[in-house]
Amino acid sequence: MDEIVKSIYEYPYKKIELDELKKIIKLNEYADLVEAINSLISRGVVKPVKKSGKNGLNPSLFLKYHIINNFTTDKMLIDELNSLHYLINADVFRKNIEKYIQNRDFILTLDTFLKAHSGDLLYPLSENERAYQIWNDEKALDKKDGKDNITLLKNCNAFDILNTYSTPEPFFDYRIRKNIKNVLVIENKDTWFTVRKIMLDTPNFIGLFGTEIDCVIYGEGRKVTKRNNSLQDYLNIDSHFEGKVWYWGDIDYEGIDIFLSFVNVSPELDILPFSAAYEKMAKLFEPLLADSNSSRLKGHTNQKHSENISEFYSKIDCYSAERIKKLLHDEYYIPQEILNHEVLKDYVYCEGEK
Repeated sequence: MDEIVKSIYEYPYKKIELDELKKIIKLNEYADLVEAINSLISRGVVKPVKKSGKNGLNPSLFLKYHIINNFTTDKMLIDELNSLHYLINADVFRKNIEKYIQNRDFILTLDTFLKAHSGDLLYPLSENERAYQIWNDEKALDKKDGKDNITLLKNCNAFDILNTYSTPEPFFDYRIRKNIKNVLVIENKDTWFTVRKIMLDTPNFIGLFGTEIDCVIYGEGRKVTKRNNSLQDYLNIDSHFEGKVWYWGDIDYEGIDIFLSFVNVSPELDILPFSAAYEKMAKLFEPLLADSNSSRLKGHTNQKHSENISEFYSKIDCYSAERIKKLLHDEYYIPQEILNHEVLKDYVYCEGEK
């Protein structure tokens, strides 16, 4: 790199075109050229002339650069790393100076904050709040936009020290008791709204199908399967939660896979299929098969069943499991809406009932 810098500084003009820069750098692979030029920019050797336009490749490079005599040597960078706040583990950068150069501004901003305001980390903030406090960029720690920053901070052991909490996207829920012990998660909006209506309209409501329910949540399809948007965080349930979480969705491979994925991302919770509801859905569906046009009841044929589908079957009544297996094998689909308000209201039980 020093030889390249020396050659650039010996160039007779204050600006250098990309083609001339290529001749000095002498790299055949375009990706290597991009990395080398970005390194020169980070080290303060050149600065893009933005009005010159780009070369149209991906990733693109500007067609002309200012030459600036402000080269940061490796020794200067090592000295800088040695002076970083002790809470930032600089070893990962000492082993890969280019990685540090690429993220230098980000790390130095954190370093400045720690040296002046480390006491502010004693109180927790949301990830976006902390990101703005340190970098004036609320998306700097976003799990999508700031994913690379999060990885970088974890590599230098500086993520946990930020003392942040995640803010899961809210679920729609309705609770009838303050202390939640039994939660029913429902895949589809209409069924969630119907169950909520029954809970609101029924004095002394206890549950459905003989199962107690304190809280009903709209799962919004696969939303409940997101690791970074956990139901456990949303309900503020700790790892010692002794209640039950019931899941109820459509009878098709997709609905069952949502249940299995939900179980997989929430190992601390005791999640079971809402067996009685699935059983009733299958029972109400069977008479429809006598219709000569039963082919309209078929589902999406491109759905693939989960490798762990036996786990779902093992958690429901054996007779119901065999019935559902056959229906799915024959490519039938049973939406939750088959258990409409008129059906469900007959399976409510209230305080004092057994």
